[in-house]
Amino acid sequence: MPADGVTIPVPLRSRSERREAERFGAAMPVSVDGAPATTQDLSASGLSFLSDRAYEAGARVQVVIEYLLDGHQYPLRCEAEVVRSEPAEGGFRIGARLLPRPELVPLTVGDAAPPGPGVPRPHLPRAD
Repeated sequence: MPADGVTIPVPLRSRSERREAERFGAAMPVSVDGAPATTQDLSASGLSFLSDRAYEAGARVQVVIEYLLDGHQYPLRCEAEVVRSEPAEGGFRIGARLLPRPELVPLTVGDAAPPGPGVPRPHLPRAD
């Protein structure tokens, strides 16, 4: 135990846990195929969100999470596959796994948003 008496709980997965990545509870606004929703939890491999509508298992959806960093909104765009859809209070709870991107999208210096304070600016080679 630390000298100051502070303990940090570390969640452990049981053998029955099928998820590959640790989940973090997060209620954030999200857009799913253009419709508003709210995340319940996120991980490196998936997310769950509350929606006004149900989605079929296997459906592919476009997810955009707007997160705030240093006073700027940054969109995190990804594609996900619905793995479950169940009724929840006020709508549906949707579980989805994030899909890998098949290719990188080229970024030119003019397209890059300015980084916030304290965030180092990447050094990109000039495109001639």
